[in-house]
Amino acid sequence: MSEETQKTEVNDGKKKSNSGAWILITIIALLGAGALGWMYSKESKAYESCQATNAQLELEMKSMNEALSGYIDGATMDLKHDFQQMLATYDKLIEKDASKSDSLQAQKDSINILLAELKDNKNRSYYEISKLKKRNEQLRQIMNRYLVTIDSLNTLNIDLTSRLDKTSSALDETQSERDKLKEQNAQNAELLTKGAKLNAFNFKSEALRYQTFGGSTKEINRAARAEVLSSTFTIGENKIARTGNKTIYMQITDPNGQVIYRRPNDVTQVAGSEILYTGKREIDYQGQLIDMTIVYNLEGSEIASGNYVVKIFADGALIGKDTFTLK
Repeated sequence: MSEETQKTEVNDGKKKSNSGAWILITIIALLGAGALGWMYSKESKAYESCQATNAQLELEMKSMNEALSGYIDGATMDLKHDFQQMLATYDKLIEKDASKSDSLQAQKDSINILLAELKDNKNRSYYEISKLKKRNEQLRQIMNRYLVTIDSLNTLNIDLTSRLDKTSSALDETQSERDKLKEQNAQNAELLTKGAKLNAFNFKSEALRYQTFGGSTKEINRAARAEVLSSTFTIGENKIARTGNKTIYMQITDPNGQVIYRRPNDVTQVAGSEILYTGKREIDYQGQLIDMTIVYNLEGSEIASGNYVVKIFADGALIGKDTFTLK
């Protein structure tokens, strides 16, 4: 065999070998692609099944929430009320023991956060309400522990105070008698002060309008026509009241709760505080009945319709009260 023939046979063999390898690789690739396609199809069906199951569960959950909506709304209101009661209890605990105010305030802050969540318009699920109920129970347990601790401390303080009181009771007897005497004297002084207080009664409070002729006035019942505000009353007899010159003050409050006055410095002292007055009048009081009238000229000012309150003051105290209404 010639050298060229041998080379030809070798090349033919290599070509056959390469062709077989490529066929094998192609078969393996086709099998792999088929397997991957089968696996993808299986996973797609599983995914679609999961989606369908989730959709069904969501539908069932929505139906359950709708069915339980009345219960959820009621539970929400109960939780709000319960949290608010807990806040009130914490306020009382802070009053009892200020030393724990920081830790007690921290618990209040937690409750306020939950209350804020409940006050929004969010539609809650049964699951969310259950979580809030569990949190409510946890906060209640914490509050109850504070209650027991602070009540125990208060009980201990009461016991110690009781012992101290018993120990010092003998020393306090004289002080107690002296205090009783002081109290009696104070009560007597108060009764004397009350007895000496003037009393205004038999009121006639009204709005007036000047007549065209003669300068006289006429009672009217409409605010738009009013030119003068007037209050006529009687100061009663009082034999123990201080006699002499007295200033009687009239204060009129309009339907908006505002005092009607002429000048900002028209003030007088009543029970230790300054009040504005509408008008005043000087009298010589000798312990006997006095009929008197105090008037206030509106001088063209407009007033509102509604209820007016008239108060009369003397010697730094309220001695009488009346009302009238204008249309």
